[in-house]
Amino acid sequence: MNKSRFSYLKWTAVVAVLGITIVAGVRPSTATKQPPPVATADLANEERTLAKYFDDFVAYDQQTTQLGAKASFTLVEVDAIQRKSDDLKARLQGLQNIIRDTIRKLKEAKEWENLDKDIAAKITDGSSSTFFKQFSFKEVFEESSNNLASHGNEIGIPLDKLRKKLPSQTSSHYGVGSDLQIVRASYEVPAPMKFWSVRCSIGTARIGLTIKLGGHPSNETVHRVDVACGNATFDPFS
Repeated sequence: MNKSRFSYLKWTAVVAVLGITIVAGVRPSTATKQPPPVATADLANEERTLAKYFDDFVAYDQQTTQLGAKASFTLVEVDAIQRKSDDLKARLQGLQNIIRDTIRKLKEAKEWENLDKDIAAKITDGSSSTFFKQFSFKEVFEESSNNLASHGNEIGIPLDKLRKKLPSQTSSHYGVGSDLQIVRASYEVPAPMKFWSVRCSIGTARIGLTIKLGGHPSNETVHRVDVACGNATFDPFS
């Protein structure tokens, strides 16, 4: 009896160990069948960088337009705006890299292929929807990620036009030897802003990213992007 009972207990222990081993072996395979967590691209910093650059660009354009509309302006005033122009040019390559990183993050999160559809689905304002139907945000991002910095010379076009109006000699109004140059500008109403591909691309990318992140661009921002893309007359005093 004792021998039979010992054999029974021994066999029971073996079965228990085998049961634990089987369960332990099954658990990992069960865990792998669970769906992986959905990745969402964190693009808040990229959106803020695009917004800051676009707003700085708009402010620069306003200053050049307002200066050109004055009855007279000086070389000192032009030089002050030149520094802002140089700053925008210097930051352009970095902005191109930011857009390139944005595309990479969207691809890693599997959000790139359906980017246009995702953005379109989040546009609830009728006027905005009509405006943005003319864009493919994917194409804007791709083009900007490859060629944005190569268009940096566009930024200085307004200043080049202003400098051409400056006389080569000091105005006699300020006396001989004065370092202050001044140009007597005509009283013609300044022409509407021309299409700027750099500003249009950055503004469109900025709004697209804002909408993608669940935000809603202000009417003023939408209007300024509309203007940047050549669809309206820009009023710097509005």
